Amino acid sequence: MVFHRISQQLAQQHASDGYRLRRSVDGGNQPSLRYQHSGYLNFSSNDYLGLATDEVVKQAAIAAVNEHGAGCGGSPLVTGHGILHQYLEDFLKDLTGQSGVMLYTSGFAANSGVIATLLTKDDYLLQDKLNHASLMTAGRDSAVKMKRFAHNDVANLTTLLSSKPVTSAEERLVITEGVFSMDGDSAPLQKIYTLCQVSQSWLMVDDAHGFGINGQGVGSCHQAGIKPDILMATFGKAIGTSGAFVAADQAVIEYLVNFCRHYIYSTSLSPMVIGATIASIKLAQQTWRHQKLEQLIGHFKHQAAIYGLNIMPSDSAIQPVIIGDSEKALAAADLLRQQGIWLTAIRPPTVAKGSARLRITLSANHTTAEIDRLVTSLSDVLLSLEIQ
Repeated sequence: MVFHRISQQLAQQHASDGYRLRRSVDGGNQPSLRYQHSGYLNFSSNDYLGLATDEVVKQAAIAAVNEHGAGCGGSPLVTGHGILHQYLEDFLKDLTGQSGVMLYTSGFAANSGVIATLLTKDDYLLQDKLNHASLMTAGRDSAVKMKRFAHNDVANLTTLLSSKPVTSAEERLVITEGVFSMDGDSAPLQKIYTLCQVSQSWLMVDDAHGFGINGQGVGSCHQAGIKPDILMATFGKAIGTSGAFVAADQAVIEYLVNFCRHYIYSTSLSPMVIGATIASIKLAQQTWRHQKLEQLIGHFKHQAAIYGLNIMPSDSAIQPVIIGDSEKALAAADLLRQQGIWLTAIRPPTVAKGSARLRITLSANHTTAEIDRLVTSLSDVLLSLEIQ
C-alpha cells in the first residue's frame, strides 16, 4: 500500500475520539427512525418543518418525474436548465427581493463557488469564526486574504475593517450566517449590514438554517429587514429536499453563470427535486408550521431548565447540549441510543476543542410527549456520566 498515512491517520482518529462512521438508517428525515431492526426517536434531522415526507411535497416530486423524467440530462449550460429550474429561480427572486438567482447542487458547492469565483488575491475576506466549514475551506483554498472575526462580535469586525490591509483591498467581503448550525444562535444581521454599508464592504449571508424558518419562511435577512449583496440558502434543511441557491444582483449571477466552475461543470438538480422544492417552499410560508415549531422549542427550553440541562442560548430549532469532552459526548450518545433516543455527538474539528456536544434538532412533527421523553432520558444519562 503506497499511502501509509491512511492507516496512521485513521488510527489517530480512533485514539482522539474523532472517528466518524456511517449508519444506514430508515426514516432519518422523520421524528422516528429505525436502525438494525430497532426504533428510535430522532432528534438529529435538519427537517425542521417536517416537510421532507409531507404528502403534498411527495406528490409534487412524483408529478415532476412523470412530466419531466428522473434526471435533467446535463449541466445548466447544456440541457440541464429546464422550465422547472427557471420557475424556481423566478419564484426565489420574488421571495427574496433579489434581481438574480441561480441554483446549485449543494450549499457546499454554492459557498465554494462564490468565494472561488468572485474573490482574488487583491481582495479581503472577513468571516465569522463559527461560519460553516464550506465557507472556511473555500476561503483557505482561494487566493484571497482571509481574516476571522470573533463570533457575532461587531466591534471586532469593525476593528478588522479599519485595518490597513483591508482598507487597501480592491473588494472586501464579509460573510456571516443567519442561524449558526452548531450553536443555533443568530447573527446580528442589522448591525453587520449597517457596518458593511458604512465601510463599503460586500455582505454575504449563509442562511442555510434560517431559510424556511425565519421571517415567515422567507429567511433571516427578511426578518432583519436587510438585503445582503449575496444570499445563499439551502433546500436540505427546513425545505426538506436538497440543493441550494444564490441570490444577488443580476450582474453577479451572470458573472457566476459564466465563470463559476462549481456551477458550469455540475449536472443540474433533478426535476423531481425541483418539483418537490417548489411545493415545499410554498408550504414553508404557512403560519401554523412556524407556530407549532416555536411552541415545541419553547417547551423543550422550559423542560431543559427544569432539569438543569446545560443548553446554549438558542431560540432556533437547534438546541445543543454542551458536554465538553469528546469521549463523554460519544458515551452519552451511545447511552441515549440504548434508551431509544437518536442524537449525534458533534466533536472537533466541527466544533472547537473542549466544546463537544449533543446537537438536538427539533421538528414541527415532534410532539411534546416525545420532547419530555428526550429531556428525562438526557438528564438521566448526563447524571450517570457525572456531566451535570
